[in-house]
Formats: sequence, C-alpha cells, structure tokens
Amino acid sequence: MIISLAGVIGALIFSRLRPLIIFSVVVTFLYVTGVIPFEELSINYVNSSLLTLVVLLLLSLVLEKTVLLSYMARQVVQGGLKSILFRLGLFSGITSAFLNNTAVVAALMGPLRKQSGMLGSKLLLPLSYASILGGMLTLIGTSTNLIVNSFIDQAGMQSFGFLDFTVVGGVAFVICLLVLVFVSGRLLPSHPLQNSDADVSEYFLERIVSIGSPLIGRSVAENGLRNLEKLYLVDVIREDAVISPVGPEEVIKERDILVFSGDPGAVFLLEEIEGLESQENHQDLIRHNLVEVVVSPSSILLGRTVKESDFRSRFDAAVVAVRRGESRIEGGLGRLELRAGDELVLAIGPDFKARDNLARNFVIVGGVENRTLLGLWPSVGVIGGFLTAIGLAAVGVVSFFKALLVLLVLFVALKLVTLDELRRRFPFELVLVIGGALGLAHAMVSTGVAADIASLVNGVFGSFGVYGAYIGVFVVTWLLTELVTNNAAAALVFPIALSVAQQWGVSPYPFFMAVAFGASASFLSPYGYQTNLMVFSVGRYSIRDYLRAGAPVLVAYSVTAVLMIPVVFPF
Repeated sequence: MIISLAGVIGALIFSRLRPLIIFSVVVTFLYVTGVIPFEELSINYVNSSLLTLVVLLLLSLVLEKTVLLSYMARQVVQGGLKSILFRLGLFSGITSAFLNNTAVVAALMGPLRKQSGMLGSKLLLPLSYASILGGMLTLIGTSTNLIVNSFIDQAGMQSFGFLDFTVVGGVAFVICLLVLVFVSGRLLPSHPLQNSDADVSEYFLERIVSIGSPLIGRSVAENGLRNLEKLYLVDVIREDAVISPVGPEEVIKERDILVFSGDPGAVFLLEEIEGLESQENHQDLIRHNLVEVVVSPSSILLGRTVKESDFRSRFDAAVVAVRRGESRIEGGLGRLELRAGDELVLAIGPDFKARDNLARNFVIVGGVENRTLLGLWPSVGVIGGFLTAIGLAAVGVVSFFKALLVLLVLFVALKLVTLDELRRRFPFELVLVIGGALGLAHAMVSTGVAADIASLVNGVFGSFGVYGAYIGVFVVTWLLTELVTNNAAAALVFPIALSVAQQWGVSPYPFFMAVAFGASASFLSPYGYQTNLMVFSVGRYSIRDYLRAGAPVLVAYSVTAVLMIPVVFPF
C-alpha cells in the first residue's frame, strides 16, 4: 500500500499521465491483489455525494444557457479598475457558490477581453481567485467540497449541510476580496487583452517551404519575408536545428519550417505566398472565422502534438497559432505538445460549431458562440427552479440528489437541454477519478497506512498540540494542491486527516474542513486549479505573477480559515 501511494503521488507530480489513468491503475492493482474487495470497490462509484456532484454538473449545462451570466458579465466591466475588481469578484464569487466556477470564469473572460483599453491582465487572475473563494461558500460551490463529503459518507459519518461552509467561507471571501481589490490587483502586470499589436506578438505561426517552391535558393530579404505587415519571421527550423534570429541574408531551403510571430488575423498574407504550405493544409478553412480557445484540463489533446491528435478531422478546425502564458515557444507548432491552459487560434470549418466534443476539450474565449442562450423568461424559470430545489434540500425537505435529479428530468422534459448535450457533458473522468480515490482512501485506512502517516504528521506538528496537528493537515493539503490539483489532494489527505483526529481522540470535522479549505487554497500556480489554468495564457501571465498576486490572498485565506474553522467546528 505504501508503494502504491508513493507511486500515485509521484505520478501526479512528475508524470504527464492524467489522474484518470493514475487512479484507475492503482485501484485496479489494489483490487487484483486483494487489498480492496469487489463489494467495496463497486460501491465507491455510486457514492451519494458523487452522484450529487454528477447531477449538479449536468444541471450547470442548463444554467450556463441562461442570460444571467452574459448580462451580468457586461455590467461588471464598467467603471474604474478598483470598482470593476470589486464588482467582478463579488459577482463571480457569489455565482460560483451555486454554479460550476469553470463556467463562470469562461462566461466572464470574453467580455473582459473585449473592453477597449482595459488592462485585462489585472482582472483575469482576480476573476479566477474570486471564483475559487466563492466556491467555498456552500457545499455545492466546488467539486472539492462534495468530494470531501463523499469521503465522510464512505466513513459512515454525518455529512456536511448546505450552509456548513458559509460562515468560514463567507468571512474568508470578504477579507480576500478586499485583498484582491487593494493589493493583488496592483501587483499584476498591465497587459491589454484586446488584439493590439503588443498583445498578438506572442502568437506564433508556421509554414513549410514546399518541394519546388520559388522561395528555394533565395534569401529571406529577396523573398520579401522581412516586409510582411503584422508578421515577423523569428525562426527557421531546418531538420533538427533552429536558426534564430533569422538574418535577411539567410538562404531558404526546401522543407524549411518558417516560424512567424504576429497577428493571427494577418495569416492570409502567408496564404498568398507561393511555395509556402501548412502542415495541416487549412487553406480552405482560413477564409472562415478565426476562433480563440483555451485547452481544457479535461481535454483528450493533452500531451499530444497537433499532428498526433488528428486535429483537423476531429474538430473541423486547424491550429493557426498558439500561445502559452508569456513563454517563448521553441521549435515550432508541429513539435509542440499541447498542455492545459494553452491558448489556440483556430481556423474553423462550417461543421466546427456542430461538433459534440468542444465543451470537453476547449473553453471558447473569442470569435464564435457555440451555444444558444435561453430567452429571458425561460432563464428566469431555470434559475427559479434551481434556487427552489437548493432551498428545499438546504432545509431538509428532500435530499440534494433527489431535488437536483427531479429538476434535471424536468429540464429534459421541457427540452431546455437534450440527452445528447447531457451525454457530451457527462463527467466520466471525474467519476472514475473520485471512485478510484475513494477506493485508495479505503485501502489506506484498512491497511493502517493512513494511521502511520498520521503518526508522522503528529510527530512533526503534534508538539503544538491538537491545534498544531490540525494546522499540519491544512498545510499538507495545500502543498499537495499546488503540486497535484485540488481534487487529488483532498483524496490523498482525507484518510490521513481522519486518522490524525482519531489519534487525538477529538472531533474529526475541523480536520475535514481543513482538508476542504486547504484543497481550495490554490493561489500560487496555474496548475493547482483549473480556473487558474484557464486564464494563464489569455492573461499572458508568468509563474511570477501567480506568486506575487497570489501570496497575499493565500496568507489572508489561510489565516482566516485556520482561525475560523475551530470556532465553527470545535475540537
């Protein structure tokens, strides 16, 4: 079990394997070796909190169609920087308490990027942070809270209520919102997000010199490649060598790959040069709209190059350009392995919007709307129905799962969402990851490994008493969150937190809260939380920006949570 646990943590931190594969492999290994019996393995995948999370994510698809997000997004981006930051944080936080925060961030990114003269880089990261903070206001605000609840259900203990997170989360939200407005916003870089010349210079486009091209044997200057409007030749890739910078006297050879920097909207200039061709042959697509997307953390493209992923046939689109944070992309697009958070410019074909795999792979941030919004009154009905279901469940009239399931069936019956849309949005990967994590947690407890690690935590932090052990659980969860993502961190630390509480003979609920709040304390890197990744490239951020702007928020959040949790949930 120790070897399995070490393998999981090592794979999550150091490998590019998706959590789906890692948790599925380890739980299969534990089942085959007899550590987890079949009955225990199977029940993990029908855990009540997990089923509630699945239905909630499906309902989010209908809620995203309402006009609420698009209307409010336009309202919050008016005024001065501080007032915009405050309204933006308040709206995104409160909305994220009830909706999937990924959807909230995606809906607000577009309007922020379109504001003329707006220093959007001062807004996008605070938007992500506020959505994370807002998720801690309710039980359903973030998947992490429901995952922790699923572990509590598995342990046969009393689950958290809908508002059990509200007092601690509310105080932390208010304090951190003020930090975002008056401190973090000032520490972020000033990058305009509209397509200015300065902004688009971070995009890179590439073309191959075709066989028999008239460019062959002539220099860069002779071919006029130094005089392209809004485009600049930055690299020539020749076999395995990269020529950079490219001088005007450099002679072009057959099959050279020319890498240009500049405005993707000027890509038509390259199409007019005889003897240059795209690796994806998207000349027929380039006349259509250019669309900007961010690669989703759940995308099947992760770790693959554009060529390996069969991008053109899969999406009826071709990659024109790519940007990754503020990083310089070396070696050209053909050799680039796609990562979560990469911003791509796509030349789309007529079938692009009809593809059923867009939501899983991309967040569309500009150029085309791939969904149809509901009208005003249907939107009011959807929001009213959702709040009614939440209210009935919160006061104990009916369980959350039953209330949300009935509402989802009603929305299907009213044709507000189709079964095909639900099938495309169904979170298969999340179910397999959480089911596997529940199995791993059970094995850690049953084999005594959780107790051994708890003893180690107590050995390090226990000299400060139960309060020190409690802080240790929070710190360990936070560290893992920054390294392996929030949901995986919660899954790994929960059984340890339970064992720590048992060894001290105190209530485990402060420790459970420490796991939940620690798992959402992702403010120092783009990789711990998916909304941080979503804004990484769009905001042209660097890791340094996350450290500078996130540190004050992390300190305020952590101190508030650590002090407040034992007050609301005594030992």
